Amino acid sequence: MNPVLRFFTENITAKLLSVAVAALLWVALVDEPELIETVSVPVEYRNLSAELDLSPDAPSRVQIQVRGPRTRLGEVNGERTNVVLDLAGMRQASTRTFSITPETINLPSRVSLVRAMPSQMRVTLERRVEREISVMPQFLSSAKWKVLAAEVSPTAVKIVGPESSFRDLRTLNTEPIDLDKLDPEKPISVNVLLPDPELAFRAQPTVNVKVSVESTTAEATDNP
Repeated sequence: MNPVLRFFTENITAKLLSVAVAALLWVALVDEPELIETVSVPVEYRNLSAELDLSPDAPSRVQIQVRGPRTRLGEVNGERTNVVLDLAGMRQASTRTFSITPETINLPSRVSLVRAMPSQMRVTLERRVEREISVMPQFLSSAKWKVLAAEVSPTAVKIVGPESSFRDLRTLNTEPIDLDKLDPEKPISVNVLLPDPELAFRAQPTVNVKVSVESTTAEATDNP
């Protein structure tokens, strides 16, 4: 039998069924009505200079309104879709306005951007600075002990971040220390806390605190 003829005659039922299924899928996709949906997606900043940092008020998310078939709109979400802003042109501390266009959003096929809210984003870059900030121990109130003195080692830690985040920063606090669970003979290791999520530690954010205390119950006994 002719090989070409054999191709069309062998397993003809299965082949006809495959063609029918493909045709039905094509019709379903072509006839699928388009919907409009509003989604909140993250903003991704690329090519940020190592000497610069995003200003604390830099937008982290944006609302986008998109149009497309229901099956495709399900792929538009915060895990698969984001707004990408290229900061390669910003080589020093400055402010620039970016327009949100279809080219800045990775949308699936057959989905189009109706509008972004806002349609423009103003991005400010600041100098990235590093400073040593003194550490102050914090204590939970105790009915049994009064703090006489506290030694912190190291006395300061290095942190980095946008310059504006250091404007009113004079000291960093430790996590609260529970005096009722403290052994006065041993220093305790505690975490240092950052007041601003834009800041980051240069090294391990822990310090050792040696506390001198006196008993408040003894004081009450001495003064009947």
